[in-house]
Amino acid sequence: MQDLAPLVAFDLLSASRRVAAAVAVEAADEPVSSGELATMTAAAEHGRPPGKLGGRSAGSVKGALERDHLPRLVAHDVLRDADGGYEAGANMEGFLSVVDESLDQSGDGPLLTADGRQPGGPVPDTDI
Repeated sequence: MQDLAPLVAFDLLSASRRVAAAVAVEAADEPVSSGELATMTAAAEHGRPPGKLGGRSAGSVKGALERDHLPRLVAHDVLRDADGGYEAGANMEGFLSVVDESLDQSGDGPLLTADGRQPGGPVPDTDI
């Protein structure tokens, strides 16, 4: 296993679609196709369940994932190509720990569930 350098992790973290794709793969029990990742990512971006999203949004997200985000995650072994899609790579946990640490430092607190890491995911309760 290769360690994910902090600068690489922060570069990968700079795009919410990459984070959403990694989180979706980490939460899945089997490889996830780029089409499924596009649907889940677009739904997270719009704050909707995947079944309540139009195909046009997922289609444009799929192109961006396949062109840029998935190859970067694979190149750094956060994701791996697998039969029928993508699965967690050796650096997945290191990447997600950087995600959690960044959320913790931003004051949002540690979010331990996949849904909490998703863009547009639940907002933690705060005392006002």
